[in-house]
Amino acid sequence: MHLMQRRLCVFFGAGPTRYAIDAVRVKEVTRASDAGVLTLPEGLGSGDLSALLGGDAEPEAQAGVVMATTPPFALKVKRVDGVFDAGPCPRWPVQGRLVPLISPAIGAALEFEDRLVFELEPDGVARGLPKQLKPLDRQLRTAESALVFTVQGERLGVPLHHVVQVIEAGAHFNRSPNAGSFLGVALHRSQLCPVFTVGPLGLVQPFVVLFEVNGDLLGLSASQVEGVRHATSLDGVGVLDVRRMFS
Repeated sequence: MHLMQRRLCVFFGAGPTRYAIDAVRVKEVTRASDAGVLTLPEGLGSGDLSALLGGDAEPEAQAGVVMATTPPFALKVKRVDGVFDAGPCPRWPVQGRLVPLISPAIGAALEFEDRLVFELEPDGVARGLPKQLKPLDRQLRTAESALVFTVQGERLGVPLHHVVQVIEAGAHFNRSPNAGSFLGVALHRSQLCPVFTVGPLGLVQPFVVLFEVNGDLLGLSASQVEGVRHATSLDGVGVLDVRRMFS
């Protein structure tokens, strides 16, 4: 009988994002004292993980994760959840359109206890991720029919022939630490999908409109989904030319 190989990982959180590191790449875990004071080993380089990855600094760093890099480097994080066996967890390497968005700091995503978790690459974390400051360049077009949704009260649409499905941005979504126009990653049918916003930078909405462009599965964050509307009912709707926007 084939036995699943054990693979221990340290799971932790920073900001709204969930992470894991292979336990063989972790030298030490520290936690804050009862007084809330976090003390890291002396003589090591250290940094706030959320800030290193282009996000806001963690206001409540209650733990440290010392990575087995050369030299060792300590990450300040919000919490450490524990060490768990990730061997049986489905794992999806970062590839395609996700590579320039989150590599080299994030190498894969795990599905652990029905939640999506980013697997950090210790040697790439110190190189970090750039802060996102630029909104998506919107392109509009006409359409015979479109799926209409709202983003912060604005009515937008995606031409129906591009639309794949609408999902909730729940357990199978993990927010990018440097969320700007790129918000994070959703998991759909065993495929990692980058999710973007055409609304306020960094604002994750309850729904994701999944669509396909040139064989790539992508998502747009939506406050509400109105449904399919045909040409005569598209007045006042900004129909997005997603092929031009994401080609």
